[in-house]
Amino acid sequence: MTDKPKLTLKQPLSLQKQTQLFQALKPLHVQAEKEKRREGKEQAQKEREARQKKREGIKVTLAWLYEQFPSCFNQNELKPLKLNIDKDLFPFLEKDQAPSKAKLRDALTFYTNNIHYLKTVINSTNRYDLEGNHVQEITPEQKAYAQEKLDRVLNAIKSKKPYKTPKSPQETNG
Repeated sequence: MTDKPKLTLKQPLSLQKQTQLFQALKPLHVQAEKEKRREGKEQAQKEREARQKKREGIKVTLAWLYEQFPSCFNQNELKPLKLNIDKDLFPFLEKDQAPSKAKLRDALTFYTNNIHYLKTVINSTNRYDLEGNHVQEITPEQKAYAQEKLDRVLNAIKSKKPYKTPKSPQETNG
């Protein structure tokens, strides 16, 4: 059998032509990478700004709650809140200077996920309404859930910022 040469329409590029082509395309590749990095930075900046805006909304809403309901919401004396207290708060949102439902829910989530609030739920026996009255008893299941949530929050904090023990004088001198 005889080997027939392959029929092709194009000849392979010479090494010199390949080099020229690569040099011509290189700036496009570098430019595309720079564009991707710039877009990533812009996206990260937008996300930071959105988180900051949400934090500000939570602060404003919490200040409103502290002002409107001091017997229930008190920074210095946290009380376990009545279950579904948000439903009791909704009628008050129609007033001037009141936050939106979404901001209220964000603020309540922030408030109830606070380490000190969770410890209060674990150590208390009653839940309170907007006037500061005892309305519900905290069940052992609710206390166990609060303990689990507290453990998750503490573990998340530890994983973000590992605790470093200070070196003893012997280690620094030795």
